[in-house]
Amino acid sequence: MAGRLTRACTSLRVPAAELLDALCALAGRPAPPFGPHPVRRVHGQVLQAVGSLPLGVLQPGDVSAAMDVRAGLLNAEVPAQADAAALCIRRTVDNLGPAELWELARGTAVTRGDLMRGAAATLAEGRPVNGDLLDELAAHILAEEVTERSPCQWGRQHADAVRAALYRSLADLADALLEVSESTPTPLDWTGDDTSGRFATPVIGGVTYGVLVQPTETATSAAEPVWHHPSLSATHTAWQWRIASGPPDPASHGCGPFPSALAARHAAECAITALAAGRCDL
Repeated sequence: MAGRLTRACTSLRVPAAELLDALCALAGRPAPPFGPHPVRRVHGQVLQAVGSLPLGVLQPGDVSAAMDVRAGLLNAEVPAQADAAALCIRRTVDNLGPAELWELARGTAVTRGDLMRGAAATLAEGRPVNGDLLDELAAHILAEEVTERSPCQWGRQHADAVRAALYRSLADLADALLEVSESTPTPLDWTGDDTSGRFATPVIGGVTYGVLVQPTETATSAAEPVWHHPSLSATHTAWQWRIASGPPDPASHGCGPFPSALAARHAAECAITALAAGRCDL
């Protein structure tokens, strides 16, 4: 049986050399520079750790949930394999100094929402967060201090807040690999592009369906990168898919938002698989 990395390449229809870039798109993150770049090295370590996990025992979101449990932000039981992956990510990030943390945070386009969550996890220090206004204000102040200071001026809590934000962003990448390695999308013959949208017309059981993937909205301020990333535009577009059937019984269904056109196309192809198998309807 093929391993997770091979299955992910098949699911996304990309060669192994392009898998990391595709998974970053699914997770809504920019791809790291090619070559021996430290951001690509850390991403590769995460994928190798998750790629070795057995198939059929984890669900998308398990690694992020395990990370939240370790941070004290969630009280839940998580699979041991997901907790092991979360621990591997933490150890990888914990070995980085402030300058390396900043480079990784900028390279993965850590958002203001990520940083706020990281600040909350740092201030929690193992105790459950009550979610009251004082907690939110303290996390906001800590996050703002991180953005206003250079890495050499960070204190312990500032660096820990960035670490916690990176834990979660890398866990999102791990969960993207879990999702595509377990999925069975139906390859569609798309027309159009990833700027204005794409369209496909699969035939299932003699019925022709129209599948549309299109931009739907721009990201909120919480989804904006904290530090400028050279490959990202000033506004980030979210995407959605919509599937419609023709006569005699027209129906339609849509889903979104997704962080990239690739993520929306992949989700639409998985929805077509479920539709053809009778696991859902419009």
